[in-house]
Amino acid sequence: MTKIAIVGGGASGSLCAIELLKNSPDVKVTIFEKNKILASILPTGGGRCNLSNFIVDNVELAKNYPRGEKFLYSVFKRFDVPQTLEYFKKLGIKTHKDASGKVYPASNSSKEVQEKLLGELRKYKNFKCIKKEITSAQELVEFDYIIVAGGSKGAYELALDFGHTITPLKSALCGYITEEKYPSGVSITIGDEPLLFTHKGISGPYVFKLSSLWAYKEYPFTLNVPLFNVCTLKDEIQKNSKKEFGTILGNFIPKSLVKEILEEEIYHKKCAEISNKIINEIKELKFTVLEPDKVGETVKAGGVDLKEINNNFQSKICNRLYFTGEILDVDGLCGGFNLQFAWSSGVLAARDILKRIS
Repeated sequence: MTKIAIVGGGASGSLCAIELLKNSPDVKVTIFEKNKILASILPTGGGRCNLSNFIVDNVELAKNYPRGEKFLYSVFKRFDVPQTLEYFKKLGIKTHKDASGKVYPASNSSKEVQEKLLGELRKYKNFKCIKKEITSAQELVEFDYIIVAGGSKGAYELALDFGHTITPLKSALCGYITEEKYPSGVSITIGDEPLLFTHKGISGPYVFKLSSLWAYKEYPFTLNVPLFNVCTLKDEIQKNSKKEFGTILGNFIPKSLVKEILEEEIYHKKCAEISNKIINEIKELKFTVLEPDKVGETVKAGGVDLKEINNNFQSKICNRLYFTGEILDVDGLCGGFNLQFAWSSGVLAARDILKRIS
């Protein structure tokens, strides 16, 4: 019996365990997880579980990862989005996609995904879960293979103990704490991505994307956010020359925000009296970004250096060691990309181990 330890019971570790157990009766799999297995997927997609993103061109799919893009070409070539959805279908989880391509379970329930995967694991007598955080290699000497699949502080300590390098860890897919504050709960749309004002600063998909792309940007920095299309606003001003400017601007941005950015005198001016100078002064909001809002953080940029593993997720330092999911220096934008990497890496690592022990 081959003894396999999986450190971390999140998306990657759980699917890795399922792939091992369903394909070999000769493995004994133990997941070490200090929290409940798959608890980390419950808040994803606003509780709906954004499983993936329906992009079938693997090169285009990999472009959604600010770190790890080139490494992922080989990964997605071997376990892509359609294969992932078929895998879930066989596990009894039907899926659907929305207009933007985001993939969710048909039930729109993260809890259902958790329960289905847990139910699959419990089918196997050669599986067990131990509620414990592993931080040193010495704790795992009895195992033939080890997969580190968590993104906790303990998992990073374990990787370091095995001799691996951790690239600097930075907050990504998070909100920003800013010096300037606007009405909390109000949102605007930039392009097709919402930005939400919070009591700390700004959040929402527009900010999450920036925080991922700019994960290594030094704080504080200045962020200019466009409020409206200048040409479109000017057209509306010309068509409504006798109306108050504040009323017309309220067709472009929330009225509560209009009252924040316009002096009362300018608010009540007729559109015919509004100069290009006034428009240029209010066309964007300027933010001084002080730091990431770590309370809303969903992933970390950084992790185990990809130069130290092969494309089967096996360590180049210790041949019985594998790394999958969040522990690696791979992170994606919002939209199911981080979960897709978790599923792909977990399954491929398991398949490589199965080849080695068969």
